[in-house]
Amino acid sequence: MKMNRRQFSIFSAVTAAGLVVPGLATAKTQAKAGKGMKSFAAPPAGMNIHPLLAKRDQKAILGRIQGLMKRDGIGALVIVRPENIAYATGYVSRFAYGAGVPAGSQAAAVIPAKGNAHLFINLMESDDAPRMTKDVDVSAMPGFVFVDDGTPESRKERSATIDPLAGFKDALKVAQGMASNGKIGIEKGALLGGLMAYLNSQVKEDQSVNSDDLLFEARLIKTPWEIDMLRMAAQHMERVQSRVAQQLEPGMNAAVLDNMIMAAGWAEDKEYSMSGMAYQIGIGPYWGVSQSPRNYVIKKGDLMRIDGGGTHFGYISDITRTWAVGGSPDAKHEETYDALYAGFQKGLTLLKPGVKMSELYAEVRAEVQKSPIFPNYARGHMGHSVSLSPLLEDHPLFAPGFDVEFQPGMCVSMETSYMAAQGAYAPGPYNIEDSFVITKNGYDRFTTVPDSLVWDGSIATG
Repeated sequence: MKMNRRQFSIFSAVTAAGLVVPGLATAKTQAKAGKGMKSFAAPPAGMNIHPLLAKRDQKAILGRIQGLMKRDGIGALVIVRPENIAYATGYVSRFAYGAGVPAGSQAAAVIPAKGNAHLFINLMESDDAPRMTKDVDVSAMPGFVFVDDGTPESRKERSATIDPLAGFKDALKVAQGMASNGKIGIEKGALLGGLMAYLNSQVKEDQSVNSDDLLFEARLIKTPWEIDMLRMAAQHMERVQSRVAQQLEPGMNAAVLDNMIMAAGWAEDKEYSMSGMAYQIGIGPYWGVSQSPRNYVIKKGDLMRIDGGGTHFGYISDITRTWAVGGSPDAKHEETYDALYAGFQKGLTLLKPGVKMSELYAEVRAEVQKSPIFPNYARGHMGHSVSLSPLLEDHPLFAPGFDVEFQPGMCVSMETSYMAAQGAYAPGPYNIEDSFVITKNGYDRFTTVPDSLVWDGSIATG
């Protein structure tokens, strides 16, 4: 078997430490990756867009935003949060999601009361964005990269230091022209000091309004295409979790988990639509880590939890599977899982139009607290909206004070999560979580969580 340099380094590191490699499943999966790959038709001339993304209904999404703008008397909307830029334009900026990158400095969007969305993008992405969007006007922000288009302008000397406000300044100027005498909506909650100071210097206080809530409201009801993407993302993650459950065995070192999960993520990406994964794991006594614990040998009966999912065109998945490795859970673990599952089943009866999210929270909590294990199930929420948030959990939450009623077209994740540290009745990581879309008569289930800790990965969407 041939290995590339990265595979050899991983193999050397784990074998030198005396760790157990899961049958070199990762290397074998990668070796087969090029066989039987799906072929896609070429995109239209001048485009470079995935066939699924090409089906996105930009006009429907833009119409929803503009409808809310009209209701609130907003003449132009400036968007700076990367996930909301992706929602409004269909383009997911790689630079805008970088660690330490202020919102609005690498990407911004302006939505007029009528007409196309206008995307302002980092110069490095100015070739990608027009080819990967439909009915969106694209402008490049100033940058230090040398992009030569044969014009004297493109060949001017560039500074390595770029004004971080440059793109936002251009977006705000365009918005002022579009708004005329109307209000300008801006995501003020995402602006850092420099951007906020510039905004205040250019726009009168009574002309600008905070549009944070407007964009949350816009994203709350999904288009059919968005529902399809969220269903695809959730079912992809369910297959990932199933693959890991089938591969994981007692005696393996937990250091292999991250590689195993990522390899499963790419192997199960049947539509070639995933851009990355965000997940948390727990194993055995480790209940709150974001990466594999090192030098822990997995034991038969250890609880394993994988929570999160992949990102597909900006849309995320957030489902969880918890199971006992080797299929021999402790009786106390089973009792704990059963109590959480009973709460989850109660929640299913309340996932329907007209029910308040706060009401579902109260009913689920009361059901879990029927178990003597949970005299007080002190969980902050029992679920949340799901769409493009990189934090996975969108507002509104299934929590006290959130009296939002379920409506058809909402996509949500419901969960009964519990992190049992040492001193609890049955220490270990627990979560039961699936995703749904609310329908006229109830819900459509994207995924189906197992009803027991005895799970070998065979329960999965095809």
